Amino acid sequence: MKLFKLFISLFLIAILTFVVSLFFPRSYRIERSIKVNVPVDKAYSFMQDFRNWEQWSLWNKSMDSTLYYFYGRTSAGQGGRQYFYGNALGSGRFLFDTCITNQQLKYSLYMHGGEVNTQGEFQFSGNTTEATITWINAGDVGYNPLYRFMIPSKISSTEKVFDDGLGRIKNILESKNP
Repeated sequence: MKLFKLFISLFLIAILTFVVSLFFPRSYRIERSIKVNVPVDKAYSFMQDFRNWEQWSLWNKSMDSTLYYFYGRTSAGQGGRQYFYGNALGSGRFLFDTCITNQQLKYSLYMHGGEVNTQGEFQFSGNTTEATITWINAGDVGYNPLYRFMIPSKISSTEKVFDDGLGRIKNILESKNP
């Protein structure tokens, strides 16, 4: 009888967790922007080549000293690929899915043999003296209660990563601009 009560208790806790998770959002959108004092075409040109991402990405050798990058046939523009491997980060790849000159870069990130997949984008606006770079990540976690509980934490940590990355991009672009 005690085993039955334990089973019923665990079942009720699981159902309660699922029901409570329904009140949490199932989708998220993270959007951060920064203004840089370079022409929009220079900002776009820098960002559309994965070889430049090593300079500003927070996923670097300070995070994983064994990190190694390599590239597909092309590292820039539509179809450009960056592969990476490190003991701490594991393996994965970035792929440029959509590239609209001086306007948008959409990318996909695949990690751990396809277990982790996400899409993001950079949007560009501006003129010949300054550019605004907007970094966006959005997704839908479905009905998985654990993922729904984790959305607020994911948003908070990703906003910090985006702000740090955009700050690095700004510093690099402005230091290269005469």
